[in-house]
Amino acid sequence: MQDRCGAHCRTTGNPCLNFPMQNGRCRMHGGKSTGRPQKHGFYTQNDIVDRMKLSQLIREVNQLASSLTEGRGHM
Repeated sequence: MQDRCGAHCRTTGNPCLNFPMQNGRCRMHGGKSTGRPQKHGFYTQNDIVDRMKLSQLIREVNQLASSLTEGRGHM
């Protein structure tokens, strides 16, 4: 016999009879999500720096590509 969720149901007052997930609760009482990832402070600052570096790299690649296409037009 398989275990059941067992959480207290608000509507009936009886234990929940749904099959549990790996965390021991059913999808209605335990949920798959542990919540939004908490990214703040130091991690966010690193992300901002990474995005700035990536933007600069994209600008440089675009400048290089435009200079190559301009040189090709004069031939």
